[in-house]
Amino acid sequence: MPLLKMLRARFLERPLPSAVFELRPDRLSGFRVSGKGQPGRGRFVLSLDRGLLTPSFDRPNVVGASGLGVAVEQGKDALGLGGGTVSLLVPEPAVRVFILPVESLPAVPEERESFLRWRVGKLMPLLPDDLRLAHDAPSGVHSGKIIVAAAREAVLREYEGLFEAAGLRVGAVTVPTLSLANLRGGPGGNGILLHADADRLVFLAIMDSEWTLYRQKGIGADLDPRRRGDVIVQEVENTVHFLEDKERKKVERIWVHTEEADEPSGIASRLKGALPLPVELVDYEAPEDWSAREKAALAPLMGQIA
Repeated sequence: MPLLKMLRARFLERPLPSAVFELRPDRLSGFRVSGKGQPGRGRFVLSLDRGLLTPSFDRPNVVGASGLGVAVEQGKDALGLGGGTVSLLVPEPAVRVFILPVESLPAVPEERESFLRWRVGKLMPLLPDDLRLAHDAPSGVHSGKIIVAAAREAVLREYEGLFEAAGLRVGAVTVPTLSLANLRGGPGGNGILLHADADRLVFLAIMDSEWTLYRQKGIGADLDPRRRGDVIVQEVENTVHFLEDKERKKVERIWVHTEEADEPSGIASRLKGALPLPVELVDYEAPEDWSAREKAALAPLMGQIA
């Protein structure tokens, strides 16, 4: 099972999945994929009881296997799936993402794997024996920066097992922010994608068409909305200044994905008022019968077929 569908990969490289799912601590969501690579008629957003899933890189994630199994079966039924291969988005804390500068990549797959493990090992001195890696390089073997995702086999098998029990095969795994990057609109340029989740912020910076920075910042899920907005603005400002100081390149725009549409003034509006930069919401063309809530919730999933 490939670890993830990386940013520049397309489903031309493998058969389309039957459906795309996202599993996170508070919900399971999904939609059916049509033969044309577009969302089919079926979709769902299912709330979950807290405590069934505790995302982690190196500890068990699935706490309530039976409850999650019931949810997967309900989602499968909602989509009318009898079986098939699905793509899955897992919580960001379950995967570690690195941006690595390289002079070149070995062309032989086995040598490339060893090289990537050696480079990741410099950042993670105690590599787990069951570490699984995937990478993306804009032009294959090149000089520049690559993005590498790392996950424990044991952790991935927990997620995979939930869907196998429902008669589904997991064909690709990724995290929401990497998938959302396929939906960022407007011209390319140098920008930062901000994925503002309920309890964390995730930043992915792209400078001169290269992956430049990925970082997560945990924030309290129970923060007062105005205080939460202040924290987000400060973290975005810090990230902009860090990139401009480190890369010596100007950040040209901010792309934002959030489901907190009822926050005072909204995150995008707060950022527009605080930063002298264009701020754009991650947007995409959704089926006409999708509500605004469904469109926001299913955006990361949509990135898998963009």
